Amino acid sequence: MNLDELKLEIIAKIIATDDVVLLNKIQEIINDYESSSLINEPTTTFEKIRVFSAEEKRKINLAIQQYENGECISDEEAQKEIQEWLED
Repeated sequence: MNLDELKLEIIAKIIATDDVVLLNKIQEIINDYESSSLINEPTTTFEKIRVFSAEEKRKINLAIQQYENGECISDEEAQKEIQEWLED
């Protein structure tokens, strides 16, 4: 069965049905597909570029230095500390 035949078969079944639940489900599937298709469209001729302020750059560089100097804890340790803090 080719694409055109498949489309016609589906359209015929849709026309033949009086099942409102089925028709609503078909409409939902089509709407979801259209929404996801819009999200995946290629970007236009330009992309927005995030420019950091001087203060943001300073904080990022400080965080990188702290990481390189081992002045950090793992996510697991942080979660443990947060859990202990919440329990107090």
